[in-house]
Amino acid sequence: MLLLAAALLVSGQRADGVPIDRRELAGYRLTTPDFEQFRNASARIAIVIAGDASFRAEPLFSEEITQSADVTEASAALEARLRSHAGLSEALTAAKMSPRDYTKCALTLVAARLALGFLDSGALKAVPRGPAADNVAFVREHRTAVDQTLTDLAIEIR
Repeated sequence: MLLLAAALLVSGQRADGVPIDRRELAGYRLTTPDFEQFRNASARIAIVIAGDASFRAEPLFSEEITQSADVTEASAALEARLRSHAGLSEALTAAKMSPRDYTKCALTLVAARLALGFLDSGALKAVPRGPAADNVAFVREHRTAVDQTLTDLAIEIR
């Protein structure tokens, strides 16, 4: 998890199939409208996950995704899963969110939430100014909603 957080703080799959470069992901800033759209999509995805036993054996946010040392591979794996599972794809379509945008928001939220936890515990002294610091500040401000959304998706942040 620490490697993923570090990679995301400094870094996926573009709509045309080209992987998101680290700069694009590192430049992504969480906003209230994007987060609300993500929450809507996540609520729909949580229903799909709860109703599909295959997710108990292979969670959407698997260790391959949440503990990957390579953020490009993690984002490509998540986006591919969102595109290939009919229920997940339908949930995103209903929420008017692309798999790519959902992936960027999800990975950024996880990284920022992890960084906030590291800051709070003293394990991390500071986050670089810019998008990373802005995202951690966003998560701090919306911590309850972020934590609830991640819990609904079975993402454990300790």
